Order: sequence, then structure tokens, then C-alpha cells
Amino acid sequence: MRFVMVLGMVAVGTGCAHAPSAVGEGGPGQASAVQRLTKEAEQAYKALDFDGCARAFRASAEVDTDVGARAESYYRSAGCASLAGHADAAVEVLKRAVQGGYFDADHLQYNPELVSLHSLAAWEGIVAEARANLAKAPEAPFPVPTLAGLDAFGSRKADREGVRQVLGFEVGKPIVFSGALVSLKEALLRERYGLSFVRLGMTLFFAEERKGTAFVVADMVDAEDASRLRFLPAPKGHPPDPEGLVARWLEYEQRLFQLQMQGKLDDASSCRIAHCLGGFGHPDLASFEPEFIAKVPRNLDALTAVLRDDADADRRGAAAFLLAYAPTAEETVRRLVPCIRDGSDGVRNSVLRVLTATQEAAKLPMVDVATVVDAVSLPTTMDRNKAVYLLSYLLEDLAPEVLKAQRAGLIRQLGETLVAMSALQQPINRDPAVKVLKQLSGEEYESAEEWRAWLARQPRTTG
Repeated sequence: MRFVMVLGMVAVGTGCAHAPSAVGEGGPGQASAVQRLTKEAEQAYKALDFDGCARAFRASAEVDTDVGARAESYYRSAGCASLAGHADAAVEVLKRAVQGGYFDADHLQYNPELVSLHSLAAWEGIVAEARANLAKAPEAPFPVPTLAGLDAFGSRKADREGVRQVLGFEVGKPIVFSGALVSLKEALLRERYGLSFVRLGMTLFFAEERKGTAFVVADMVDAEDASRLRFLPAPKGHPPDPEGLVARWLEYEQRLFQLQMQGKLDDASSCRIAHCLGGFGHPDLASFEPEFIAKVPRNLDALTAVLRDDADADRRGAAAFLLAYAPTAEETVRRLVPCIRDGSDGVRNSVLRVLTATQEAAKLPMVDVATVVDAVSLPTTMDRNKAVYLLSYLLEDLAPEVLKAQRAGLIRQLGETLVAMSALQQPINRDPAVKVLKQLSGEEYESAEEWRAWLARQPRTTG
């Protein structure tokens, strides 16, 4: 199975499981007001201004004529009001949400932002009304996932159990990921363990045997390892979007995500290039790829300018994906490699995804080994697992004598990191590390204990 096949969605930092549509049917003025208020609410949420996000989400709901979006905004307002400590106000807008048709009863029940409401007399009735709405809904919402594992990585001070206790998560229980509460927990971890960086991320699996499960990873960087946080300066430009390609890619991503969440994405591999984010097999997606194939080759310089200079990280990430449609793999790699250390998690994810798929499809080394080794030290799960997969495909394509010459140096540079990754619970983090360890060692161990014993037997050389 190709690594780059869509298996899940990583949620990092401040975010939300549900985001209301900001477009109703009341004309341009109404739509503009909804968009403005929703943006204001999201900004307040990210800033942990819970009074502000409760007011703005409620105001958005009150001017929105789209029934589903209005109920969603009331629901978001209830979460913010609850976090602000206003239980009565939270119950009031939550009642409006379910009276207006809100039907994701499991999300409601397991949402940690609403825990303070569970003991109130109105709570059971609200849940019951949401379940009644669900019975009448045209299609079920995406199920609340079950937490299948929790990993802590990157710190010598904070271990998995210590992180779990701070987070309060329980493996085997349903989990709703609250961006606001996650930000508060990240701050607590940073203070408790003296960290330069902490990022909590959740991966949801939409397909195959892990469908309906989630893994949480706490990525951490100790203060003394702050050099791992070396990034490119934040771009400040606004280059033009050549032939609207960036906008079209973002439209494709939005539709792809909707289909994925609805369980309607059956074919995740039907594309005509090495990298395939989610395919184009669904009828709603079929029109996008022919446009990319036709237009990208004549806009390579303009797309590269977006990738390197655009202040908007979403546009930079889109440009990275589009450059996979360059006429040659060498052209794609040449334009992407300088952006491996972009300051945005999402952009690095896009760049490394495309480079990984490109190397997997190649027969010769496409990326310098030292560049990939450096990428393994990047701070997040999305960086690390792709960089290690990229390394595994690169090692497959190295000449045997080149691999032999580099083996000792790679073990010295990456041995500890790879062994630590081999102990992780999340497969997309553990599996590539074990694969590279096998490539470097010629051994077939599986457990982290066996790999740690193997590493201890290696000569301590500088070669």
C-alpha cells in the first residue's frame, strides 16, 4: 500500500471538529455578515476569548438563514459559553441548536467543552432531542472516533503517562478533539516540563481496518533542543494565482474533505501523477485533474513564487501539491526541496508528502540524504513520519556501495530517533522507523526493546 494514500486527517493546534458554513440564502449582505461574524468567532476561539466567541457565534446564527449552519453556530456558541463558565447561557443556545435541527448527538455527548453542563437538569433532554433529530437526518454524521493510542515524542523530560495524565484522555474511549482545550493543555505541558515547543495532534482513520479510530501524539521539543525549531522566515508577499490554479486546488481539497467525512470517498488512488492526495475517482472530483495536468506545466515559475513568497500558508501548501504536476520529477523536487523548513506545519506536510511520493515512484535517488536526515529532526508528527518514509524510499534507490558507506553515519545520526519511533503506538509513525532500521541493520526485529538492544551493540564511531 502506498504511504501517501489518504488514511486520515491530522488536526493540530487550535481548531474545531465542526465548522459552520458561512453562506446562507439571504443574499450577499446576509452572507457577508455571516462570514464576518464567523471569522470573528473563530479568531476569538483561537485566542481563547470564550466570551467573545460565544457572542460572535450566536450573532452569526441569528443572521444566518441556512438552517444547518445556524444550528451549528448555536452549537459552537454553547461550547464557548460553557468554557467561559456561563452554564445557563450555554444551555440556552444549545437548546436553540437542537430545536433548529442539530443532530450530531455523539459529538454533543462526548464534547469536552460541554462537560460542565452534564449535571444540569436540561442536559438529558437536550441529548434526547439531538438523537431524535438524528433519526430524521438525511445522512448520519461522521462517527465520533475511539482513541486507539496516545504517544509522547521528542522530550527527555515528559513521558507518555505523564502527558496522558495532563491531557486526561483514556485509550479505548470516544474522543472529541477540542482545539481550545488542547491549547490550554499545551500551555500546561510547556510550563510543567520546560518545553520550547509542544503540539498535540490527532489522526483520524477513515478507511480499512482502523476506520473509526484515532491516535493522539504529543510532539515536544526540550528547551535545550530548540535548534530543531529552525525555520525559514515567514513570507510576506502576495503573488498572483496563475490561471486560478491555487483557488481550484483549495476547492478540490474542500470537496475531498467533505466526501471523506461523509464516507463517500471510495477510490483514494486514482490520479495520474506520483502523489495522490485523495484521488479524482468520485464524480464530484473528476473535473479537477485534467485542469491541473493542462495548466500547471506552463505556470511552474508562478506556482513556485506562491510556494516561496505567499503570506497565506494555505496557498503555499496548495502550490506545493500543484507542483507535483510538473513535467518531470526532477523539476518537482528542485522546486520543493528549498521549502522543507517552511514555518507552517501544513506547508511542510504538503512539501514532504509530494517529495515522498516522488521518491517512491523513482528508480534513482531524487533528494540528498543529508537533506532528508535534517527533515527527520523537524518537530511534528506530520514532518517526521513523512521524512522517515522518504528516507526509506531513498535508501531503496541508493547503490549498495553508497548505502554501505553511509550506514554508520546514518545510525549515529538517526539511531536514537528511529528506535524511539519504533516504540510509538501510531502505525504511521512506528512503521516507517522500523522499515529504515531494517534497511540499515539487515535485521528483522519488531519490538522497540529489540531495536534498542541492537543499537547498544553498534560501534560508537564518527563515521
